[in-house]
Amino acid sequence: MIGALLILYSMRDFEFYFPTRIFFGKKSLKTLETELSKFGKKILFVYGRNAIKNLGLYERITNIFVANGISWEEFSGVKPNPPLRQVFEGIEIARDFKPDLILAVGGGSVIDCAKAIACGYFIGERLWDLFERKGQVERAIPIVTIPTVAGTGSEVNDVTVIVNEDKGLKLSLRSPLLFPKASFIDPTVTFSLSREQTAYGLFDAFSHLFEYFHFRLHREEGLNEEFLVLLMRTLIERGRTLMQDQKNYVARSEIFWISSLALSPFVRAGLGAYRFFLHSLEHPLSGSFDQPHGLGLAILMRAYLKRFSHTQIVRRFFLKVLQIEAGQDLSKRGLRAFDNLLEEFGLPKTLREIGVRREDLKLLVEKAWEILYFWKAETEFNSQIVQEIYELAYEE
Repeated sequence: MIGALLILYSMRDFEFYFPTRIFFGKKSLKTLETELSKFGKKILFVYGRNAIKNLGLYERITNIFVANGISWEEFSGVKPNPPLRQVFEGIEIARDFKPDLILAVGGGSVIDCAKAIACGYFIGERLWDLFERKGQVERAIPIVTIPTVAGTGSEVNDVTVIVNEDKGLKLSLRSPLLFPKASFIDPTVTFSLSREQTAYGLFDAFSHLFEYFHFRLHREEGLNEEFLVLLMRTLIERGRTLMQDQKNYVARSEIFWISSLALSPFVRAGLGAYRFFLHSLEHPLSGSFDQPHGLGLAILMRAYLKRFSHTQIVRRFFLKVLQIEAGQDLSKRGLRAFDNLLEEFGLPKTLREIGVRREDLKLLVEKAWEILYFWKAETEFNSQIVQEIYELAYEE
């Protein structure tokens, strides 16, 4: 009875809104033609570099355009950690073309760039004000996505993340209008990803679940926690499979679906208040040093675990997610297990290994604190903790 009461208490009130239609699996793209026809005859086609051409997606999509009398304009070459300047280039092209729909095909950066173009189309130069919480998205061009990398979950969420190079800031923007209208998730398109790309994406998805687990206001055990634990453990298990067998469909499909769930309303429903503290520390890394987002998060997760290994919530993470046996030296054994995990996935453990210098830490602290201020979280954390985590992330 007590256990049942605890589970009930762990669920907070929530409103659930999820407008994205998802087509998942090997045959998911068969319905693309039908879905595109619902939005009009003019499409802004946003993608990265040559990856979608190598996958055969470019030819398949443009053939659909031709067969259905769809006119399109291309905006290609979207960079990782997309800069605001590139977003404005896309907005200019969109305003000249006046699309009915934006089709984004690529990784999280491509989809985030497309989302920023979608809402920036209507407000132009004032777009960055929205990232600094000086307004809200009021209109956006409809978006359809075909993700080619598992990790960010941008294909099913209402968030875009952009880098303002002039200010040295990487900030996020959230709005219900940024949910894609439809997303087509075919795990086979990730077969060609390298081990490194696979690991970066996996730890990106893992970090979303990790942050919910550690930085929620309400930390009771119950349904929400067990769901997070299940997803994190499955990511680790399936990730290990992919390190040995890159084209294992079961592993690819489960990782892709978990990465989509990890930053969606499905996971945070009933969770209550939370913060993405480690993301506020990672954004200055990938924003200033152009490092893979998942890589920076993996290093910062390790530093956080070292700094707070004595706390109850971290010890629960060691017990439940890393499945360390209870007993003496739990924290020490848990930290060793996380180090072993990074080694299994071929990831470095420190900022020094990825080219960050000690003198860079001061700037990182300043930028992280600026992000926390924009998020109105400056009273919940302190600069000393931010400094300590960066220091631990720098050292072995």
